Amino acid sequence: MWDKVRKTLYNVCEWLEIVMAGAVLIGLAIATAALWPELLYLWNHMMEPGVFLEYLDEVFGVVIGIEFMKMLCRPNSANIIEALIFLIARHMIVQTTTPAEDLLAVVSIGILFFFRRYMLATKPDRHNHVPPLFGAIKAAQMRDLQEEEVESDGLGQEEEVDDM
Repeated sequence: MWDKVRKTLYNVCEWLEIVMAGAVLIGLAIATAALWPELLYLWNHMMEPGVFLEYLDEVFGVVIGIEFMKMLCRPNSANIIEALIFLIARHMIVQTTTPAEDLLAVVSIGILFFFRRYMLATKPDRHNHVPPLFGAIKAAQMRDLQEEEVESDGLGQEEEVDDM
């Protein structure tokens, strides 16, 4: 009986997430429409200090809303990390910060990029064995190197065709 109640509550929560994503979508449409008057204001007052930062703040708000909606629709760690990266970047770019806060923001973004990049490489296999982090990093770098070699080989062939 409790399993049935738990499943019902879980399904209700999933539907509430979809409803909230719809509410966020409506808010994003309104915020996007509100960017046009802001853009005209920016164009008319482009020589005034701070006007561009105000416009950038509005644009970052829309971008963060989009990332939040993606996070609601597909809640996974990659979407969460992307939303956090945009939040930190917005704070660092739009707000007046000290050099120590800027350094902390850059380090935070670097750590988030590291997690996003190598988190997928350390997923458990079908036997639930998690590869060691440094082995996964080495394997991911080898894949990247092989992809770069394939891309450069493909570019070289196109150049030869262009020369003929």
